[in-house]
Amino acid sequence: MNDIKKLYCRFVTGMTVELDIKPETKTVQQLKNQLAEIINLTADRLYIGFETTLLEDNDYLGQKGITDCDTVHVITSQLTEKICYRNKK
Repeated sequence: MNDIKKLYCRFVTGMTVELDIKPETKTVQQLKNQLAEIINLTADRLYIGFETTLLEDNDYLGQKGITDCDTVHVITSQLTEKICYRNKK
């Protein structure tokens, strides 16, 4: 399993955050915690997707095929709440 040193975290708004990965960051939950340190949302409001899959918090990044300098997609619960609200109208 290759060490992941950097990931590109792309938000649906189009913003991309270049994130230097801490050596202890191995799981999706740890990635969300690290990302939450630099953005204005808590980790429990973040969802991480890679390719066509929404990842679970206990998934290991390397086991899901994520390698150094890959792009992961970040979805926030604020956005999903707005989408759900609009769909109810």
